[in-house]
Amino acid sequence: MAFSEAVVLLIGDELLEGRVSDLNLAAVAGALADRGIGVTRALILPDSRGAIVEAVRGAIAPGRVIVTTGGLGPTDDDLTVPAVAEAFGLELCVSDEAEAHIRSWYSSAGRAGPPPSALRQALIPSGARAVANPAGVAPGIVLPAGSCTTVCLPGVPREVQALLQPCLDDAGVRGQAAPGAAVLRTWGMPENALFDMLSGSSVCAPAQIAFLARPGLVDVKLRGPGAAPAADRIAGLLGEAVYARDWTSLEAVVGRQLEAGNATLSVAESCTGGLLGARITSVPGSSGWFAGGVIAYSNYLKRKLLQVPGEVIVTSGAVSEAVALAMAAGVRRLSGSDFALSVTGVAGPGGGTEDKPVGTVWIALEGPGSSEAREWRFGGTRQAVREASSACAIGMLSGALRRGRP
Repeated sequence: MAFSEAVVLLIGDELLEGRVSDLNLAAVAGALADRGIGVTRALILPDSRGAIVEAVRGAIAPGRVIVTTGGLGPTDDDLTVPAVAEAFGLELCVSDEAEAHIRSWYSSAGRAGPPPSALRQALIPSGARAVANPAGVAPGIVLPAGSCTTVCLPGVPREVQALLQPCLDDAGVRGQAAPGAAVLRTWGMPENALFDMLSGSSVCAPAQIAFLARPGLVDVKLRGPGAAPAADRIAGLLGEAVYARDWTSLEAVVGRQLEAGNATLSVAESCTGGLLGARITSVPGSSGWFAGGVIAYSNYLKRKLLQVPGEVIVTSGAVSEAVALAMAAGVRRLSGSDFALSVTGVAGPGGGTEDKPVGTVWIALEGPGSSEAREWRFGGTRQAVREASSACAIGMLSGALRRGRP
């Protein structure tokens, strides 16, 4: 059936109390957008049956997909399923498929059997379908009701990621990106620089342009007539700053590039403290091309593990081109990898100087036969500087691989 729009309901007291940050809306909205469905409204709701019932009833409309996250667990405050059933006037029934999945999950975990509280998760609204959860116990639920379909997902982000596509497939939400829509994912260019370059420019006409920024990364979204040709023109203008024209992550792009060249990567980190390695290893299959990394936060470890000459640290400073290059060379030598990245900088909020203010970061890349280093000046919080540093390090490698160097 054809769906025209979606409403997302994010359920959990922990979200409203600020104890947990939502990580699910972007994933859900992005997956729906890839299938041509726009999210017109998103609400955060408490663990209240009444509030959920009211929100679901208010979202019911022909041609609409309702997606809920959270509240599918076995405890008394997991109220999403009975609330959805009440909103549609349906009874709860035991799903044989859901019960089989729950029993199988406990069996594969080496446990004797599911407790009664876990089996409560096999109760789903009459007429709904259970979708096996590869990352947890609670199944996803797809409820077609007239010309409106509801998809219920757990609240744990990794389970949402695992269930999202199978549930949307089961619900019949299919197709490619919406007609008249395009995206360009970029690295290393500030949002304001992209805005100044593209907004009001004939290169975008007649498409509408929007920007979604994260530290070190900006997504350029185009909609309306001429979106695809405008994306072509912008991609030509931005060059290697564009790393993808779909929703593929930067680290996944680099992984594919390394796999294609049968090459490996290692990293040496100072101010990012492991964040660069964490981004890289978030890609499934990264063990095939990522050798590992060293977190050399102190100058002692830079000298001891990475063999950065002490006189270089003294004369140039730990945050410098020379130290970044030496760190990259050291970890490449230590790991035997084809390529190596290093990051050293002042993440803040203290530690900056007039010559090297907070946000100053040196990133180096070494590969077969050559190396390069670049100074960056990032703004924002300590975490923003660290995130931007790790993103731009991966971007530098992606750009170099695209150019066939170093």
